[in-house]
Order: sequence, then C-alpha cells, then structure tokens
Amino acid sequence: MSQHTYDPINTSPQIEMSSPIPTSTLPPSPPIQTSSSNLSHSNSAATLLSHEQNYSHFESHFHKPEQSFTTVPYKPKTGKQFWHILLKSLARWLITLVLCIAYLLALRFWNRKGTVTETSKRIFNAITTGISIALGINIATSLKDMALNVRWAILHARKRNLYELDLTLHADSLMDLGKLAFVSKRPMVFGMAISWLIFNIFVQAAIAAISLTYGFDTSTESYLFTPGYVTIPDMKHFSNTTNPQIEDEEYTAHAYGSLAWNLGIGSSIGDLPTQGEIYQGLTNNNSIWQDQPKNKMVFVFTESSSSAPTQNTGSLSVYTNRTLEMDYSCSSYSVTNMNDTTGYFNTSNPDINPIYISSWAPNATTFFTDMANLCPGIPRCSIIQALETSDINTQWYYTCNITLSKTHNDEKNISYISDDMAWMSAGAIANTGYTYDANYQQTSSYPQKTIWGAPLHGNASQIGAQISAFGLSALSVAAAFNPSTTYFGQEPHTGFALGINHTYFFLLIVFLIPLVQFVMCFVVAVWSNSVQVGDDAYIGMSLLLRPIADALFGVSGGVDNRAFREAKKRVLVRYERGVDGRWGFAMS
Repeated sequence: MSQHTYDPINTSPQIEMSSPIPTSTLPPSPPIQTSSSNLSHSNSAATLLSHEQNYSHFESHFHKPEQSFTTVPYKPKTGKQFWHILLKSLARWLITLVLCIAYLLALRFWNRKGTVTETSKRIFNAITTGISIALGINIATSLKDMALNVRWAILHARKRNLYELDLTLHADSLMDLGKLAFVSKRPMVFGMAISWLIFNIFVQAAIAAISLTYGFDTSTESYLFTPGYVTIPDMKHFSNTTNPQIEDEEYTAHAYGSLAWNLGIGSSIGDLPTQGEIYQGLTNNNSIWQDQPKNKMVFVFTESSSSAPTQNTGSLSVYTNRTLEMDYSCSSYSVTNMNDTTGYFNTSNPDINPIYISSWAPNATTFFTDMANLCPGIPRCSIIQALETSDINTQWYYTCNITLSKTHNDEKNISYISDDMAWMSAGAIANTGYTYDANYQQTSSYPQKTIWGAPLHGNASQIGAQISAFGLSALSVAAAFNPSTTYFGQEPHTGFALGINHTYFFLLIVFLIPLVQFVMCFVVAVWSNSVQVGDDAYIGMSLLLRPIADALFGVSGGVDNRAFREAKKRVLVRYERGVDGRWGFAMS
C-alpha cells in the first residue's frame, strides 16, 4: 500500500454526507436568490461562469496555491516570531509598570502632603481613578493579546470539532470562552476555560481593590488656614463678673491655678508646639511646659476658628506663637527657731530674721505673701514665701521672686496681660483674696499628702517650679473659660488627610500585577512560538478558514440547516503544518 501524505493547506476534502457532494473544481459561489432545492454547485458555477470575462483575472489569482492560505511574516520556532510576540507583550507590560509606579507615587505624594483641601482631594481622586481605569484596560487588552497568540498552540495540541474551533478562535472574548467551557465535553477544556475566566475577573477585582486600601478622612494632624476672623480669649480679668474687685480676682486666680497638675504640665521645653498645631482643649493637650535648665515655665496661647461652637471644647483650635514666660528665682533656708505664739521664726540666714507668718499648719507647706510683696522696680514680679513643716526634724523656709514676662510675638497686642494680672498670677498659690491681719498677709496651706504640700527638703528650684506652674495655670484656665473676642487673622479650617489603611495589601497588589504580567509575557511567547501564529486580520483569517468554509458550503449550500450543524459537530480539525511547510487546518 502506498503511503499518502495529507496536506491540510492545499487539500480541501469534501465532507461525506448522505446528500450528493458537489464535484466542481471551482469553489462554490454564494447562492443568488434561489431555493435550497435548486442550490447546487453547477448552478453556482454557472453563475460564476456567466461573468467569466470580468472575473477571470481574480479567479485565477485566488486559485493559485500560494494565495489560498494566510501568510504571516515570521516562521514558527524562530527568533523573529518569538521576539515579535515578546516585544509586543512587553510593550503592554511597560505601560502597566508605568501606571503602577504612577499609582504609587500619587499615593506617596498626597500622603506626605498632610492636610489637603477638597479641591486637592478631588484632583487625587481624578488621577487615581484615571490610573485605575487605564490599568484595567491595559491589563485586559494584554490578556486578550496573550489569548489570541496562545490559541494557535492550543488548536495545534489536539483535534476538536468546528464548534470548539469557532469558540477557541474567539479566545479574546470572555463570553465565548464561557460558552466553550460548556460546549466542550472534555474536563481539561472546561477547567482551562473556567480558570482563564476566573483569572481575568480576579485581576480586574484586584485592580479595583486597590482603592479600598486607602482613603481620605478628616485630618486630625493639622488644619488649613485662610484669612478670616479668629476667636481669642479676653484676658483683661480673671473673674467673669461685670466689675470684679481685687478679692474676686485673687480668689479666681487661686481656684484656677490649683488645677495645674490635673490638667498636665509638659516636662520639656523641647516639646513646645509650633504655630498652627492642633489644640484639643485643656483636658487633651498641654498648654504649659517646663524649662527647668532656665528656671522658667512657658505658657502658649491658643486661638480658634470663629465657627467653633465654644472655645473650651478645643474645636478648630490651634496653638499660636504667642507665649508667656514665668521665671522663678528661689532660695531656701532651714528653720532654726519657731515661736508658735507670736508667729515669728528664725532661719539659718540671720540677715532676714525674724520672719512673721500669720497662719500656718503642721505637716504641711504654707505659702504666704505680704502686702509689700512686689519686687523692687519690677511691677510684674511677686515675692512668694513658703514655710515647710512636713519634716519633723527639719523645717524649711523658701523665698522666691516670680516674674511674668510680657506676651512674646504679639505684634497686634491681642494677648496683652496687664501688670495687675501678672502680679496676681505670680502670687496665685498664696493669695485667696482674704487677709488675716493689718499686715495684709495672705496665706494658703497644703497638706503634705497633696502635690502642692509634698516635702521638698530645701529644693529651691522645685518649689519655684511649683509656684510658676500654679501661676501659669491660673492664666491657662482663664484663657479657656473667659469671654471671647475676635480679630482678623488666619482662621483654621478642617481639611482632609490621605490615610493608607492597608499598606501591605496595596504594595502587594501593585507589585504582583506587573510581576505576574512580566512572567506571562515570556511564557506566552515561548508557548506561542511552537507553532505558526496566524493572522488576526479578517482577510487573512478567511483565507486560513477557506478550506473548511468550502467543505461546509458543499454540505448545506450556505444554509444553517441540520446538515450544517451535524457537520460542525462531526468534523474534527487540527492546526497543523503541511508537507510544504505551510500551516493550516487539517480536517478529518
């Protein structure tokens, strides 16, 4: 028996059916408004031959063997086709990489901007939405191109009927791949088609999920500022009464100052806030800081937006650069003799003996001031004295000069503190508004179990810090609860801050998308290069499918009837290389 080699390109076998098969050497032409019973090859041939004079040139050209198949510029298993496929895929990958980097840079830039306006937020959303859409389209297009390249290797792998062939050639359509999964009876085809569908959906879902890893919230780190009216405290008096007397002022200052350690004192001047930092009220933020090396305490004024409901809530309030400093200079001496009857006592410093105190308590620290407690030539300074009787063996006497500065960085004089207010705040720890005798001495005792009465054992610097903290707290609480006034300045407003709530997932998605696509570019290029990658153009594809179309036309005469559908189910095709090296579909 002689061996017959079948050429799938140059041979177009007729499909054997029970009906007669046309035997004309000319390919059938489309039917010309005739009934199916009269449709035959001879009729088609007659129709074509009637125009023989006009179409003879084209007819001879179409029937040249070298013109009856699709041609492509690259041969399979060569570097040219491989690099053509790879470089085309890498061009898409490069776009993906640029978009992912742009996404990352956009988030990094807006995250570092801190508080932004509504307009800036919208610009960011527009940029990231555009990047996300472009990324999704580019990935989808890249996957379609990969599917179109790989389909030829898949069609070469095994024979399949014409229904599967048609759907496989539409590999760029996810709908057609879904149909293929259910049309094919083979589990392998079903699994691969469904897996490709799930992969495409998963990639698009991952791109959409990027926007879930970050979001804008109302900024709690800083505010935005625009010219407008700003609310500040009226610091003319301590007391809120219409016409306060000095006793009212002293008592109010004393009551306010006692809250110092309850509200908190900043331990280091290095933590002093900068202008514009958010202030959330007395109970949430400090307003006083200690500068122990320089023996002083610093109070920072705050101001609020005129739209804030109440100033003491801290709503839309910020620190300013306006500050007050309370300096202290103290000395301490041990008590050598105490006369409980007269109230006089002597200290280890004979130059200041004797010292008079109108009222004191055992196991306590008593702070007191005399009428003439002003520092010589310094109107904003008070002399505060203290008797510490907590230690049974040794009692201590302290004397301190407490001075309040004028408001720093207050060019508009909007946070002015008068000399009287300065004097009263400096002596607030001792002055309660009530005098005991004709010397107009005021005293205030604190048990040793309390913060203000704890034994210091002669530590002059520490008692100076306590007195200053008490005095500045009187001003701090007054600033929080006093009546308000306004001035035209930089009004704070809430803004938006970009928060990346799931940094790990964001980086994982943005990193994996280009990485997986990069790997797939090489896998697809190697796999597709195992066969001749066909032409995607309609004319080129029609030339490749011409033998199948001719055979089907011979069965049904171009009508979608039962014979046509049976032929599509029964006939098997495989993408193969012919004996002359040309690739086409072999039918069996």
